[in-house]
Amino acid sequence: MFWLDRLNSGLNRLHIGNGRVELLHWSHDEHLVDNRPHRHTYFEACLVGRHGAGVFHVPGMDHVLEPGTLFVARPGVVHSIENTASPLMELYWVAFGWSSEDRQNRSDGERAMRAFVDSDLCVAPNQDSLLLLWEALRSVAGNSHGVGSDEQILSILKATVLSIGQALSPHRGLDIPEDPTRAGRISAGQAVRYIEDNLNRQLSLEEIATHVNVSTRQLTRLFATFAGTSPAQYVRVTRLDRASAMLTRTELPIKEIAHQIGFTDVQYFTRCFTSHFGVSPGAFRNGARSGQIIQRPGMLV
Repeated sequence: MFWLDRLNSGLNRLHIGNGRVELLHWSHDEHLVDNRPHRHTYFEACLVGRHGAGVFHVPGMDHVLEPGTLFVARPGVVHSIENTASPLMELYWVAFGWSSEDRQNRSDGERAMRAFVDSDLCVAPNQDSLLLLWEALRSVAGNSHGVGSDEQILSILKATVLSIGQALSPHRGLDIPEDPTRAGRISAGQAVRYIEDNLNRQLSLEEIATHVNVSTRQLTRLFATFAGTSPAQYVRVTRLDRASAMLTRTELPIKEIAHQIGFTDVQYFTRCFTSHFGVSPGAFRNGARSGQIIQRPGMLV
């Protein structure tokens, strides 16, 4: 199988935090036959594919296998697989080792892998998302080489190994405190980006609110909370801030700068700029400054 040849021909090491996963081999069998009791010096994680059923035998325990069941043979543990249905089960599996010289967890992924290694869990049913990952790996690795394809495959390999570690460890999730301001901050940030991407034309409150899927009243409240100003004032100051940068970094005529930031009347632009910065656009370009400190719009968002 080309996709297995590709996985087993050099993509054999993953770094997760401060730890390292040594990938020994990837395998797949459309119809796995029963095997005799045996053991390994490495981890062998197996996933039942789209068909088949059976039993995973380990000392003192028999585990039922069905499509989507993940199971692992841990180092030194005698085990065997027996089919109990027809057709014989489809099986994906990967053999790997884990090593880390530092006992301190440097990342959440390393925490998951260390918990997997230290756990004695060996079976996790209903791993449909992991099956989709394995099938994605099969599909991507089976395609011809393209620019970036090895990096793409490595990303799926890492996601697959981490999913195995998560499913077969006692850690089921992290307690993340609810942030009541998160939705508002996201909407405010989207509005800010929309404004800054469209300064070259007129922007109405209704258009901005529609883009972030909130009412105009809600948009006004969001800007008051996260930017400390109104949407209209934010647009105005952002235009002037962009103008000041263009005056110092380009040689464009002042009239052209005014048009590029959404002012149709250059005289009105000059009045607004002078009121905000304390000097005219021409004087600003020539190095004159009023000495006042200008807070760039959006810094509070």
